[in-house]
Amino acid sequence: MSEASTAPHARSPLPGPDDPAPAAGVLRHLGLAGCVRLPLQVDAAAIASELERLPQDAWSTTARDPVVLADVASFFVVGAPRGSAAPAPGTGPLAALPALAHVLHATIPATPVRAIVQRLRAGGMVPLHRDTHRHFARTVRVSICVAAGDAQGLFCDGAWYAMAPGEVWALDNLSRHGVLNDAPVPRVNVIADYPPDDALLALLHASERGRGARDDAATATLTARSRRHYRARRWQSLRYELGKLLRRRVPAAEPQRAR
Repeated sequence: MSEASTAPHARSPLPGPDDPAPAAGVLRHLGLAGCVRLPLQVDAAAIASELERLPQDAWSTTARDPVVLADVASFFVVGAPRGSAAPAPGTGPLAALPALAHVLHATIPATPVRAIVQRLRAGGMVPLHRDTHRHFARTVRVSICVAAGDAQGLFCDGAWYAMAPGEVWALDNLSRHGVLNDAPVPRVNVIADYPPDDALLALLHASERGRGARDDAATATLTARSRRHYRARRWQSLRYELGKLLRRRVPAAEPQRAR
């Protein structure tokens, strides 16, 4: 049964940069729930071909959540991991990916603040989680599907979404979401975060809603596998979270020591 669609109207104008961020993120502030498919189509085969030509060491699992993303290899093409310097314009991995660069900067009519190519291994999972409000409440998470097997699916806020190569979606990443890839091939997608300018807002208002479907069996499987995943990695998760807290506290402490 398909999920009920939500009317694409803004409850109020988006907050300004000096105002508090939307409590539930940009999509929900606009009256959009779950995931919506944007009226765009990209050449997934061209992007996949570019990615295949990259050296294997271009992919890395470092500097990102080692628990949630344990089954994911990835690399930044816009921006950089927190605490790292972004490459200069015209350099870095995106310089070797012109088809992807065109999609990120021209097909999607906005300027990304970060973009990451990620490859979820065959049989892998991204366990249920929510992204952090303070980092993502002011941006729109866009997902470009590059390669996927028939059995893959993304769960978000109670519904499952089948995303085909070449499709572009906006995701409610502040709601509970996760991915099962039961296909025998990796799932490759590009996630990018965009400030919601007028052109992107127009795309969101023209998006296709109501494409999510209930699948109680798949939800139960993802829930059970997520619990086992976190239980098996509880100490690794604790170390990672403590490390994040320490990294946030150090910059605040340095000026006090300087005084």
